[in-house]
Amino acid sequence: MDKNELVKRVLDDPILFKLSTLAKEKGVDLFLVGGYLRDLLLRAYSPAFQLSGMDYDFALPKEFSSFISTMENSLQFHFFKVGNEKAGTITYRMMSREISIDVTFLQGETLEEDLRRRDFTINAIAVSLRDETCHAVQGAFDDIEKKIIRSVSPRSMDQDPLRMLRAIRYLCTLEGFTVDIKLEEEISSKKELIRDLPGERVKMELDRILLSTRPGLGIKSLYELGLLLILIPELKGLKGLGQNKHHHLHVLSHILLMIDKIAWAEEWLAQKGKAVSLTQEDRLALYYASLFHDLGKQDTYSQDEKGRVHFYHHESFSCKSAEAIMERLRFSNPMKNRILRLIQHHMRILNLSSETGESALKRLVNQMGEETPLLVLHTLADKEASRGILSIQIDEIVEGHCLRILELFEEKDIVHPPPLITGHDVMAMGFPGGPEVGQLLNFIREKQIEGEINTREEALEALKERLKI
Repeated sequence: MDKNELVKRVLDDPILFKLSTLAKEKGVDLFLVGGYLRDLLLRAYSPAFQLSGMDYDFALPKEFSSFISTMENSLQFHFFKVGNEKAGTITYRMMSREISIDVTFLQGETLEEDLRRRDFTINAIAVSLRDETCHAVQGAFDDIEKKIIRSVSPRSMDQDPLRMLRAIRYLCTLEGFTVDIKLEEEISSKKELIRDLPGERVKMELDRILLSTRPGLGIKSLYELGLLLILIPELKGLKGLGQNKHHHLHVLSHILLMIDKIAWAEEWLAQKGKAVSLTQEDRLALYYASLFHDLGKQDTYSQDEKGRVHFYHHESFSCKSAEAIMERLRFSNPMKNRILRLIQHHMRILNLSSETGESALKRLVNQMGEETPLLVLHTLADKEASRGILSIQIDEIVEGHCLRILELFEEKDIVHPPPLITGHDVMAMGFPGGPEVGQLLNFIREKQIEGEINTREEALEALKERLKI
């Protein structure tokens, strides 16, 4: 596709045609830039490529800032501001379920200077909606056709070190793309620059990598380029740390492989008729729990008199380290709690034996609640990334428990059993208030989950026996 054809494709879009008409009427230099144009070109080169939707980025000379209000009135929406005004990084943003629009001011005196300050050649393309002209840095069209992620200039990573993570994100989200060898070398040599990036910016890019279709490739690339251990130095102690006969890899290699195996676990469950539907939040909780679940092994490594390796209670140590990481990267409290819950319980299914009864499985489902499917996926991926002698021997046991646990999860009375008695019932029997009331209610709920009691009368009778009344 040449530049003229690209401009024609742009103006076929009703929203862009409307803004083009406005820009001409008002004499405003409004430029469509970046990803939308890149994706149009990718669609031309690869017809199977799926456009990401109505996601528009515009650049505007600062002297035309009043045009932002014109856009709002014309399209009937309202922009909100994000970024840092003093640093000159303000973006005017509008987001809905169907459309996303970002407007920024030109970086530099001219459009050409703005394009030279952008991250990668594949994004350094602009179409003037006023003049119907196309502008691009040298090599932009060729790099899109050849699917190469290349820096616009040698100063690109210095201008914003977050671009190193963004390069990996594009590697994961743009099918068939590779990172230019010179860019890989530049990232490796400048990787320390990411150390001082704000946690929320780092997390945003990590989220996008983990939500991509190739999260395993993303995490592996971060590791190979030296970025992962700078972002999460807590992982360093796992490199080369040997394990027991349940594993065939050192701890860090096991974690990297496990990220890949989550997709395997989803597919395996689907083949067994137990497909699990995951939201984006579910997926992030699962991937981050996988990344952090064995952090505590460096703190709990021990060998017994027979030379066998143990990691007693490593789950609690993993939670402590994971919590520090998530505080640093500004995780929300709900997400942090979900991840810590998965880490704390990640050994529970793996530790079940062939003799484990139905009652124990019901208790597990009740205690994990809505996180049960995530724990099952975590368990299957963890098992599959182990493949040691002992791990292979318990494959059928673990898989059988996982399938039965998902069956029990579908019985909502196990996940959320209707309460048969309340704390008032306990105290009405003369028992004083306090933490013991909750313990007694838990005792009754466990009996209920296990099917030993089913009515209020049976619950009260069981309570009397417990209290020896």
